[in-house]
Amino acid sequence: MSKIYDALKRAEREREIARDRDGGDSRDLRENGHSVETNGRNGHEDDDYRRLRASLLFAPAYSDVRTIAVTATRHGEGATRVAIGLARALAGEGDTRVLLVEANLRTPSFAQKLPVAKAPGLNDFLAGEASAPSLIAPVREWNLSAISAGYRTAVIDCEAIATAIAEIMNQFDFVILDLPPVTRYADATILAPKVDGVILVVEADRTPVGDAESAKKSLDRVGARIFGVGLNRRRHYVPATLQALL
Repeated sequence: MSKIYDALKRAEREREIARDRDGGDSRDLRENGHSVETNGRNGHEDDDYRRLRASLLFAPAYSDVRTIAVTATRHGEGATRVAIGLARALAGEGDTRVLLVEANLRTPSFAQKLPVAKAPGLNDFLAGEASAPSLIAPVREWNLSAISAGYRTAVIDCEAIATAIAEIMNQFDFVILDLPPVTRYADATILAPKVDGVILVVEADRTPVGDAESAKKSLDRVGARIFGVGLNRRRHYVPATLQALL
């Protein structure tokens, strides 16, 4: 039986136990086989991301990591929230230069989620109306930079997006890409092999196991390096589990 299946079923069982014990407000982070339960919302969620940041910054296995993609099996599973949370945690180190990229041009949402004025973005670059360096916008409140989808709609060219990222990535220590769902579009499977690693987000009480398996197989097939799976337990997409897949 696959590790994704085991993780999903375990998360569902833990969710039921936590609901009975704590009134449904318990959350859990698993990383490298360890579990820490959290209650509440903002502070504990931040702690989860800081723990992931520590692994990326200090674990020998991740010493070569600079570009990380976050994707999901399908829409609404919280990939954008995880990407933003990870970028903010990495930027919490004052001298760490972080770029957050809205590479999900199918259903962009940075305009509603980031405290930054609307500016030219990847669509404007793809339309030939902006250069890659001009897309970078500071998000001062979060001590990071971002590239949004932009003003217009353009023909999506993933190879051109990868070229734009390569052109500017030397300005940053980490580049976090928010990608569209794996099972809906080819974008994720084109871009995933071009980054150092991928976090796959699923919702434990909503995502069919078959969809999760299919997404992982699609990423494996193109040679993507899967760091782990983020299991979101509830509709508000608070990451509940980060567990190694391999």
